[in-house]
Amino acid sequence: MNRRTHAAAERATRRESLSVLLDRVQLGKPLTSAEAALLRAHVEGELADGDQARRSAAGQSAAVRREQQRTRAAEAAIVEAEQQLANALADRSQ
Repeated sequence: MNRRTHAAAERATRRESLSVLLDRVQLGKPLTSAEAALLRAHVEGELADGDQARRSAAGQSAAVRREQQRTRAAEAAIVEAEQQLANALADRSQ
């Protein structure tokens, strides 16, 4: 199992466990100390994953913006080169 698949499986297991624990709390059933610790660990794991996902998304957005700037600069350079060629051809034909 690769790292992503393993992480996804761990996340699914954690969320399933969270669902069971939250159902118990919602029904007013007390949690044991071990269950409360597990609930805390699961919530902290979800928070950490969410924070990491936001950091990753921000990094990807920044990379997209950089590539868009590079593309605009390249397009401007192409337009400039085409204009220079047109000018050179016009000068040569005179």
